[in-house]
This record gives sequence, structure tokens and C-alpha cells, in this order.
Amino acid sequence: MTMRIYRVTVGNPDGGARRELKVPSKTDVQASDAAVGLMKPGEAILDVMEIDDPYQQVDGPPPGTQTHPDRIT
Repeated sequence: MTMRIYRVTVGNPDGGARRELKVPSKTDVQASDAAVGLMKPGEAILDVMEIDDPYQQVDGPPPGTQTHPDRIT
């Protein structure tokens, strides 16, 4: 499975400021895992969407795997 780019929208679920994080991941579930390390206290994941980013610019590293959480595959 190849690495894809996801846009993860985070913010307060009750309204207010939102922001978008771009993370590399193999699946949308793993994209959520990658975004957690970039979130601020009180933020929640509001949306996860795969995007086409020809420049491959991201805000953080991909998540590890369940068997090797500290290794990027």
C-alpha cells in the first residue's frame, strides 16, 4: 500500500477556530493517528479527507504501525 496525503481538520467540536493539518498515511485511520501528535489541548478531529498534493508538503511524519509504533514503514 502506498503513502497518501490526508487533510485532517481539527478544532473545538462545539465551534470556534479550526485548522487543517496535512499528514502522510496509508489509511484514513492512520492519518488520524498521525494528526494526534500535532493537535493542541482541547482540539478534536473533525474531518479526515484524502487529498491530491503534487508537492507532497505535510505538517508531520507518518504514523508508525501497531507492531512497530516507533518505526515508519
